[in-house]
Amino acid sequence: MATRWYRAPEILLGSVHYTYGVDMWSIGCIMGELIGGKPMFPGTSTLNQVERCLEVTGRPSTDDLAAIGSPHAATTLKSIPPGKSRLLKELYPQASDDALGLMKDTLHFNPDKRISAEQAIQHPFVAKFHDPVTEPRLTEAITIPIDDNTKFSIAEYRDKLYGEVVRRRRETRRKTNITLKTTSSR
Repeated sequence: MATRWYRAPEILLGSVHYTYGVDMWSIGCIMGELIGGKPMFPGTSTLNQVERCLEVTGRPSTDDLAAIGSPHAATTLKSIPPGKSRLLKELYPQASDDALGLMKDTLHFNPDKRISAEQAIQHPFVAKFHDPVTEPRLTEAITIPIDDNTKFSIAEYRDKLYGEVVRRRRETRRKTNITLKTTSSR
């Protein structure tokens, strides 16, 4: 997420290691916003954003700090005075225990301790929506053949992306039809 309010602590602190944990942090922030009706961490600057995150996560251990892989993180955190800790239950008293549990699992300071997407869809808060039989699993990396070194307008980028989606849908349907014809002719 490019908006500061949804950025994970490791991104705010200059880590060069971008993992899926960054996305899981954003999910926790979005959950907080949906439940509370306002942004969870509306920082006014990068430093203020880190302060707000620490109110919920607590100060990181040495191991947690090492996990984010930023040479500047320790120095930055030393400049932040200890603040008041806030429990998610205090911030969102109306939230169910399951909702708070999932939020807590996504909002660990250490990205290695955050819940994965695969684990999250099995969490009790969203388990009733999870159906492993009908959910597709990604078997290969998705790459979009759009040159990152070329500057496009929003409309051009949208059109190129939409064109790629349409092309892939047609390709998938064609493969499905070939498979169906082959199977039915046996």
